[in-house]
Amino acid sequence: CDGVTLHLADGVAANQEVFHLHLHVIPRFAGDGFGLKFPPTYANKPGRPELDQAATAIRDALETAPNQESLRAAIVPCMPYPELPSILRELVAGVEKELAANLVGVYLVGSLATGDFDLDSDVDFLVVTKGELSNEAVRSLQAMHARIHSLGCYPAQHLEGSYISLALLNRPEAVGVQSLWYLNNGSTTLERSVHDNQWHVRWILRERGVRLIGPDPKTLLEPVPVEAMRAETATAMRRVVDEFAAEIDLPLAFWNSRFGQSFAVLNACRMLHTFQAGAIQSKLAGVKWARHALEPAWGGLIERAWHEREGVRHCIKIRERADAHALKETLEFLRYAVRKCER
Repeated sequence: CDGVTLHLADGVAANQEVFHLHLHVIPRFAGDGFGLKFPPTYANKPGRPELDQAATAIRDALETAPNQESLRAAIVPCMPYPELPSILRELVAGVEKELAANLVGVYLVGSLATGDFDLDSDVDFLVVTKGELSNEAVRSLQAMHARIHSLGCYPAQHLEGSYISLALLNRPEAVGVQSLWYLNNGSTTLERSVHDNQWHVRWILRERGVRLIGPDPKTLLEPVPVEAMRAETATAMRRVVDEFAAEIDLPLAFWNSRFGQSFAVLNACRMLHTFQAGAIQSKLAGVKWARHALEPAWGGLIERAWHEREGVRHCIKIRERADAHALKETLEFLRYAVRKCER
């Protein structure tokens, strides 16, 4: 055995309101990749603040054990996509080869870090570099991403992430301003974008990021200011309202598709949860929070949006226009969410 893989999840004892922490320590043997040959745990991070301290203490103790060099705290589900671990190995190997000494680390963010990765989730990553990428490095990385995309499976074709230098990661004034080299979901071409140069991505990286290679992400940057993340959340909510309103009457666009409509509702729940808690959890955690924290009148809209998320695949939903009544109700909900952020 050359180490262990850790799985963390919260649970409720015997259907009672007694919350506790599950810790699964799985032996990992040489040659088995990320050590993922076991049933997956979907809720791969504790979703309750009171359990976070316990989880962090356990991780810290294990990662500072004598065999820390062989310990990998990678929390990567092998379901619903068994190909995911091998695609991540391809990504890490490709980035290592192309960046060489310029590489600091490769980390998972998004739902693979916050929890509840599902059939329609992106495979979100962040690569931290020592310095800015050269034009030659960008060309080589694009070729690498095109090769992975050509493997044809869902994880290979839904990688999404950015490359950010360590210096830029620690420049507060550049957040939301300085563009990064970014791979959009489904693309094979790197483009300049501020998509991942945001406070919430930094928060996920530091507090929930899954390390594939490189140092503990907590050593890369200081804690994200809660008020900065709340301000960013409120700004993002206002932007979504404007974009949604602009597309609501179009024949077919992103926000008025079945996917966009349900995504808008679920994302608003998560953003309100973030604004209230100062921490980022999964979409499912946001839905569970919204059921109890928001006015009951929104319950039906939220439940229908979650059913759409779980019951109908993205490739179908994105090509179909949402119901007109659902779109109108969603716009009202988004405006309500903005008001909640402004109080």
